[in-house]
This record gives sequence, structure tokens and C-alpha cells, in this order.
Amino acid sequence: MAIICGIVLYTRQYKDNDLLVRILTETYGMRTFLARGAKKSNSKLVAGTQPYTLVTFDGALPKQKKGLGYINNIQEIKTYQRVVEDIEVNAYSALIVTLIDSSFEEGEQLTRWYNQLEMALQKLDAGLDPQIIANIFEIQLLVPLGVAPNLKADPITGQIDGKFDYSEKYNGIIAENHFDLDEQRLMLDQKTVFYLRQLSVIDLRQIQNIKMSVKTKRGLQRVIDYIYEKQVGLKPRAKTFIEQMHSWQNTLTNFRRKTK
Repeated sequence: MAIICGIVLYTRQYKDNDLLVRILTETYGMRTFLARGAKKSNSKLVAGTQPYTLVTFDGALPKQKKGLGYINNIQEIKTYQRVVEDIEVNAYSALIVTLIDSSFEEGEQLTRWYNQLEMALQKLDAGLDPQIIANIFEIQLLVPLGVAPNLKADPITGQIDGKFDYSEKYNGIIAENHFDLDEQRLMLDQKTVFYLRQLSVIDLRQIQNIKMSVKTKRGLQRVIDYIYEKQVGLKPRAKTFIEQMHSWQNTLTNFRRKTK
């Protein structure tokens, strides 16, 4: 038996009353645990197996480092109210945890990402912009996903200042004097390039407030989505839901404008 701390990523039903609980643990990386009886309404495991809950539990790790561990008793939980109740924040949280789960192997030690995810949930619960928090993970997880675009300097001259654009051909940014080398570059405005580069290295602990125009947010999301589509080949269901949700919001906004 062991005392294990972790963040619940998601659950899957297993038999009638049991759950498989995917947890990013503080010490043992990504693990899947069996929570027997967790689907029963009177189970003490119910509260501690909800997605995006920070949980400390008495349990067991798999003996051979593969397979299922077990959750026996919940000792402590911390929930994030806004993350649970706000549909938009919940959707972006789902995107973040899906990307983390897709980026690493079972049991790989992920203390840094555990701390990052815990900090992200705190920031989301405090009301910071969920798109930007998710964008940070989308950009920084490109490295473990095997893409690792160069966002530091022009690959030809090493130039780090000036105007840049994103080039798939060069797997990252290129300086203005090399724009003619790639006719398929993304034609990004400089604010978008600035934030793309900043978010690739920023520590979530540094963020106290986020102010970014709608135009820049759209540009930033456009380039991130482009990289994931063309270079990663990954589109989580949460991403599709977010796109549909924004489409509904735009339709409703346009309807209200027409009826005034």
C-alpha cells in the first residue's frame, strides 16, 4: 500500500459499479487505477474520482509497473469550482489533460508537468483566460509530441530580433529578409508571432493577468491549430467541442445583433 497524490484526468466505466481512473501522479507519472464501487452513489470514492480533482489516496501501484493500480480510500481532495461548473473552462481543461495524456508514456516521471497542471487548474479557477492557458500547454507540449518547432531564432542567420513569420518548411520562425524562401509561410501579424514565442517559454507561475485582443487570440489559435493538423496529426475531441461551442456563441451573437 502507498499514499499517492495526483490529479484526476478522466474516468472510464469498468463493469457496473467500478471506474478506471486515469491520474497524473506527483511521483509515479501517468497511471490508471481501479476504483471499485466508485459508481455507487454512497461510495466514499465518488468525490475523489471526479475529473480535475487534486486527490490524495490510499492505494496500490501495479506490481509490474504496468496494468492497473488500485484506489482503496480517499484521504484528501481539492476541487476547482469554476473548472467544474463553467462549460468553457471545463472544455479547455479537458483539452489540456488529453494533450498531456497523449504526450507521455505510462509511468514516465512527470513532476514538472504535474506542477504545471496543478498551477493551470489554479489559474483557471481564478478566472484567467482558458484559451491562453490551454495555448501554453499546446505550444509547450509540442516538444514531447516530437515536433519541437524552432521559435527562438531564424535558423539561417540566428537572428532573434525583428519581424518574423512561421514557416512549416523551416519548422519554425524565419526572419523578414528570408520571407521569400517560403511562399507558404503563414503571413502572421507580429503580435501573434510575439505571443507564440513568449508562450513557448513562459512559466505559468509568472502569469497574474492576461490581456490579449480577440484578433491576436484568433491568430495565435490559428497557427497552433495549423501545427497540430500539419505536423502533429492530433485533434482531441475536446478541441472539436470547443470549436463547436465558439460557433454556437458566434451564431447567437449575430442573431442578437440582427434582432435589435
